[in-house]
Amino acid sequence: MKAFNCPQCGAVLEFERIEQPWVRCQYCNSQVVVPEELRPPPPRPTPEPQTAYGQKPKNPALTVVGLLVGIFALAVVIVIATALRSPNTNRGSFVPPFRPGATPTPTPKPQGYAVAYTFGGEGTGPGLFQDEMGVALDAQGRVYVSDETRRVQRFDASGKFLDTWSIPLETKWYEKLRGGPSKLIVNERGEVYAVLAGVILKLDAETGEVLGAARGSDYIQDAALSPGRGLYVVSQKGEDDELVLIGGDGRAARRTHRFVSSQLDKKLEVEALRVAAGPGGEAYALYCIGGVSGEHYYDDEDIAVFRFSPEGKYLARFGGQGHAPGQYGPPAAIASDPQGRVYVLETFNQLHVYEADGRYVRTLKAPHGVNALTFDAQGDLYIAGDHKVSKLILDK
Repeated sequence: MKAFNCPQCGAVLEFERIEQPWVRCQYCNSQVVVPEELRPPPPRPTPEPQTAYGQKPKNPALTVVGLLVGIFALAVVIVIATALRSPNTNRGSFVPPFRPGATPTPTPKPQGYAVAYTFGGEGTGPGLFQDEMGVALDAQGRVYVSDETRRVQRFDASGKFLDTWSIPLETKWYEKLRGGPSKLIVNERGEVYAVLAGVILKLDAETGEVLGAARGSDYIQDAALSPGRGLYVVSQKGEDDELVLIGGDGRAARRTHRFVSSQLDKKLEVEALRVAAGPGGEAYALYCIGGVSGEHYYDDEDIAVFRFSPEGKYLARFGGQGHAPGQYGPPAAIASDPQGRVYVLETFNQLHVYEADGRYVRTLKAPHGVNALTFDAQGDLYIAGDHKVSKLILDK
């Protein structure tokens, strides 16, 4: 029997066995701390197994598990070895050898391209654009962009603004220019050409200084660069259309009179004709009724791409207005990439793609409105419109 007095009420507390360091008084209901000499002794620690220096004591459960895993692995090896030695007499038990699957083909991007960058916005400050735009590239990958303010802004290959200059309001070839150029071109020598006011103005790429001008028959409507050959020019002679090749010396090397209207046996609005040049010297003409303002009358057969040889001979036509694959609504521009594919821009952001021989490939939807398009040497597409410029990496 163990006994001691309650410090609260003085009563004698007696217990047969005390197992905790405190007890409760039966008289005053106080919680009383048991004197140290009456407390139960603390439990003795379990001695750790003796091990060699640097070793951890083994867990018996882990040892058993490891033994079972080892036995199972050995059984699997024996079964596989037996199966390999035994002749296959049961056709139903034949397991075909493992053959790796074919390497998966990368899934093409849903839109057919990736946007490398987009820059711009509406305004008249550096890197901003106003109304109709033009776009061109030089051999260093610098991007030239024109707009209705007569400015030509230059950007590096990553889209960073570099500098700007303006096309003169008046020259000896025209007076009181209204708006910007309808086409901007940079040749392999870094010379800038702007189609405006019925002429092609030649400008210094660094300063915008006027270096000269080229004229067609009466009035130039469009032009395209044919590398190593010169410029293909759509020119108006009276009411007729002409395709003129202007050589590097600035002189007309060849003229093809009524090059499109003769195929249709009718007069056309020459201001609606647009031209592109293929990498082999071919020329492609398109009646871009959607690229000009005003009211025009035309038939569905007028809205086609007309292909010409480097010598100016008519070869074929393809595309056309309609809703079937390879057809389009009112077109607004045409271009050719370094592989010879032809791109027809349908107002305002649909791009219909064809092989050089006219076979339809696909239709792309641009990420924003498009006024102008061009390609670099790698086949990447640059589009300008809706106050923005974007570089598109096309699925090849």
